[in-house]
Amino acid sequence: MSLEVIDAAAGSGGGVAVVTVIGTQGSVPRHTGSRMLVKRTGDTVGTVGGGRGEAMAVEAALRGIADRSSRIITVEMQGVEALGPNMVCGGTGTMLVEYVADGAPWQMAQAALGAGRRVVMVKRLEGMAGGAAGIVSLAVLEESGPPPSGFALDTEAAALCMATGQPLLSEEHDVFYDPVFPQEKLLVLGGGHVGQVLAAMGALLDFEVTVVDDRPDFAAPGRSPPGVKTVCAGYLDAIRAFPFDSATYVVIVTRGHLYDLECIRGVLGRTHRYAGFIGSARKAKLLRAQAVNDGFDKALVDALHAPVGLDIAAETPAEIAVAILGEIVAVRRKNGAH
Repeated sequence: MSLEVIDAAAGSGGGVAVVTVIGTQGSVPRHTGSRMLVKRTGDTVGTVGGGRGEAMAVEAALRGIADRSSRIITVEMQGVEALGPNMVCGGTGTMLVEYVADGAPWQMAQAALGAGRRVVMVKRLEGMAGGAAGIVSLAVLEESGPPPSGFALDTEAAALCMATGQPLLSEEHDVFYDPVFPQEKLLVLGGGHVGQVLAAMGALLDFEVTVVDDRPDFAAPGRSPPGVKTVCAGYLDAIRAFPFDSATYVVIVTRGHLYDLECIRGVLGRTHRYAGFIGSARKAKLLRAQAVNDGFDKALVDALHAPVGLDIAAETPAEIAVAILGEIVAVRRKNGAH
């Protein structure tokens, strides 16, 4: 949903408002970083929780569009009567209602995300103390890119947000660091028992999942869960056709080491965030050595996760899938190594 809001803001040409949850206390409908775009018509893209709280946000957004200003609102949800008019979630939500005068920064973010790069939207909140109307100065920091010129920021805070995907409000400096991740893709090379469980679990972790197998029975559409794409093709052909980028995660779980080696050769030449292959430590050593002998850069070969997955003594296909996805999540949040 966040990507839909980015796309809508990028294509708006300005004159809309983006509502972002920038702080919460207690029980609230949506987490910090949730976004909603509001148009002049009152139509919305995304949600910040629905109900009366979202209605208040839409009302504030329409005011902001009318007077071309931004503001911070607080939504109290601590009513004590089940039949009373006040929300009874038990928490408080703070929302930034940001008037978008220019779609250009959002287009920059859209382009980076489309290329698989993470971004942090760095928003300086000016003149909003005490709920007053003010302005937002926006800069876009791209993954592995230089800091935006002429825009002071806390590089450590920005790097933390880039790594974890968790937003951060610096109240001392009135700056909100708002990370946005691209659509992350999980390419499963091998449609056997482990591959199928990986696909199902990967979809639950919000990956866009593709399963490839060269055997029609193992790549049949009905074999995978709804929303999982299946491809029946030779592994190298499928790898060549796949849109790799820095938000791509690859797991190689074919039916034999020669097919695994074929996939390793194909993947090593493509951009990815994570790649690993299944097998014993001995198999991993042999295939790594062969890849180096084939002329692949040793650093790229060493970066492969093999034997793939966390060491949790996994045995069943489901346990193996949990181990692999646990390792992938650690890489996603930059909390894990090989």
